Amino acid sequence: MADLLPDQLRNRDRERRNAYRTNLAFYEGRQWTNQRDRRRRLTFNYCRAIITKATSYLMKDRTVTVAPDGDSDEAAAAAADAELAINAVWDQNNLNQLDFDTELDCAVLGDAG
Repeated sequence: MADLLPDQLRNRDRERRNAYRTNLAFYEGRQWTNQRDRRRRLTFNYCRAIITKATSYLMKDRTVTVAPDGDSDEAAAAAADAELAINAVWDQNNLNQLDFDTELDCAVLGDAG
């Protein structure tokens, strides 16, 4: 009998999802996998610091620009109006933070390619 759809979905991309878990654990500072070893370890998470700093640098001062669709004054005015509208939506929805969070997720999980 053919596999049921839930079983197929559960097994799909298992390797990719395992890589996500591994990368996220490393970013969160959980590099030590031996749980039986009870010694305390001091971990400096340079990985997290570098990824967060690089993401902050790359995402800093991003702006939206709309180019006019021609050389006329009407085209320039329409482009300016569109830019204002897009920036208003951008600000109302806090898209700077969303872009930052998305970029950080891509960097951590390894899906930014």
